[in-house]
Amino acid sequence: MQTIKQLNALTACIVRQNLTNADTIITVIAMPMFMLLFFVYVLGGNIATASGSSSATTYLRYALPGFLLLTMAMGSAYTSLRINNDRTSGFLNRLHSLPIPRWVILGSHVLASLIFMLLAELAVFVVGLIMGYRVHATIDSLLLFVGLSALFGLAITLLAIPFSLKADNYASAGGFSYVLLMLLFVSSALMPTKGMAKAVQIFADHQPMTPIVNTARKLLDHSVTLSHNTPMIAGIWLVAGMIIFAILSYRVYAKMYLTK
Repeated sequence: MQTIKQLNALTACIVRQNLTNADTIITVIAMPMFMLLFFVYVLGGNIATASGSSSATTYLRYALPGFLLLTMAMGSAYTSLRINNDRTSGFLNRLHSLPIPRWVILGSHVLASLIFMLLAELAVFVVGLIMGYRVHATIDSLLLFVGLSALFGLAITLLAIPFSLKADNYASAGGFSYVLLMLLFVSSALMPTKGMAKAVQIFADHQPMTPIVNTARKLLDHSVTLSHNTPMIAGIWLVAGMIIFAILSYRVYAKMYLTK
């Protein structure tokens, strides 16, 4: 019981820090909102979606699920920056000197990151609803979408940990996030892959983000058609990523703190 209280206290502290940090709010929540508005109202009418039509309304219906995952990816960078700042400032060392299980210290960062990502995703989703997006899904599908988002957030948070612990300084800790953003941009998240150059299309169709985004889109909109194995492929990518990154994160963390 004491351990759970410690985990909750540290998690709440990190979440409060994120929600009261202006730079974090602007980058992780306001920036995705601006990008959504820009893409829909400036570019949306010029992008033909899978339905073949090109208008702001149809583009919003197509792209919002991708923007929701993009929001979470941008949040992972701040997870890495926060952990790196705690390490380089000596705060993690001070926590390790207290009678707190060491897994709780790292676990609080993971849990806080996931909570903050889901809150940021919810904020962007509300903006999408205000813009005219309508959900065409059952309650079960919505719950599955939340579960998919949580798995995605957990996977990219675990990916962030090794970079945050190994980075020499605050500025380089979030460098990995550019790879995540590139994978989302070169996928079906913001536009169909069929209009891309052939080599880029092959890459986009077979990299992890495309089945994940397509599954998220299907869960929110039952009119979207997918091949039967797309959700399975998305699940395999997410579970495999979580396992691999969890092992890597633990090894880096254990080498730096648990073996001392």
